[in-house]
Amino acid sequence: MNAIAKENPFSNRAVWLYAVAFVFYATNHMLIIALPFFSQSLGAGRSEIGMIMGAYMFVSMFLRPLAGAVVDRYGSKKIFMVALILNALVLASYTLENLWAFAFMRALQGAILAFFSMTIHLIIMDLLSDKMRGQGLSLLSLASMVPYTFVPALVLYMKDEVSMTSMLLIFAGLGFCNILMGTRLYRDMHVHLAKNTEANGEGSRGEKEKKFAKSLFVPSMIMLLASIVFSVAPTFLPLYLESRGLGSAPLYFLTETAVLIVIRFFGRKYIPSTGAFPKWLIAALIVCFTLSPLLLSWSLSTPVLILSGICNGLALSLLYPTLMTYISFVVPEENRGYSIGWFIAAADFGTSSGAFFMGWIADALSYQAMLGAAAIVGMATFILVLLYRSQKAVVH
Repeated sequence: MNAIAKENPFSNRAVWLYAVAFVFYATNHMLIIALPFFSQSLGAGRSEIGMIMGAYMFVSMFLRPLAGAVVDRYGSKKIFMVALILNALVLASYTLENLWAFAFMRALQGAILAFFSMTIHLIIMDLLSDKMRGQGLSLLSLASMVPYTFVPALVLYMKDEVSMTSMLLIFAGLGFCNILMGTRLYRDMHVHLAKNTEANGEGSRGEKEKKFAKSLFVPSMIMLLASIVFSVAPTFLPLYLESRGLGSAPLYFLTETAVLIVIRFFGRKYIPSTGAFPKWLIAALIVCFTLSPLLLSWSLSTPVLILSGICNGLALSLLYPTLMTYISFVVPEENRGYSIGWFIAAADFGTSSGAFFMGWIADALSYQAMLGAAAIVGMATFILVLLYRSQKAVVH
């Protein structure tokens, strides 16, 4: 690959990958908004809708480590195209307009997501140099997140303008368009299989596995705890504000999203792209997401609400790509996909378990107690980072 292209996070191949990720996540998020309405129109109750929608993330979360191991073995290039083809076929299958089909296809999409997310992370690492890896991962995360800013409004508008069948056909069309876009990228990619290296001697092998486990465990635990705190605002803040007679939730989320987009784009250059653990950057981001619920527990005035959104947006924008970049350097190349799988699974588990436990605290005590508990989780994460002794980058 051209050395100049590997130093440019906006090279043709990199931008094409961002575009494929954008379309993939846009169509999937469209379904998140539209499918409950479609299911309800077919006679589904609330519990059935919950099962249909929950199958997506549940299956994805548990398959991520396996998906990473499969990609490590067979390479990201082939799995990338298989995921795009299967995604388009699944999107087309929703036109069956049957609740059982919806549930099955949603679970299958969760499996596809697990494999697709593995491949695009590994591909961007392969397309860019080590120095540019942090920027590439940040821009890739931005491409997958941008659809969440406009898709809900777009789908809600389309719901009243076109039929269910027409909308599902539009989703399928986008899926097949993404195959064409992916094919162009596929032709330019070289086949990359992780090198299977054998350690010299059982003692060194055992030491290497222990180091690998530690390198993966602590960053994944940081992301898990952070995701617990991140789950509070989207799940419970609108309900909390409504219970206090306030309708300012949109202001909070607009502020948070604006900060996230701006910082993830312009702040990408400040993500360390080496094997050194960026302890103080991580600590600063943890302080931000700890302050966010703490501020809301003190006051719900407009200035405080905006400041809380800024703090959460800052943490959301940089924490994930920073930790992902660090992991990519400190784990062996032959285990990189598997490692990324566990890391993303930890983030998913934190989000789902956080919503459950924080909801239980809110029911048992109060919303303010829930916000205080979230701040305590943030403080525990801060202590974990201060105590963590980082690993050296793996030399391949």
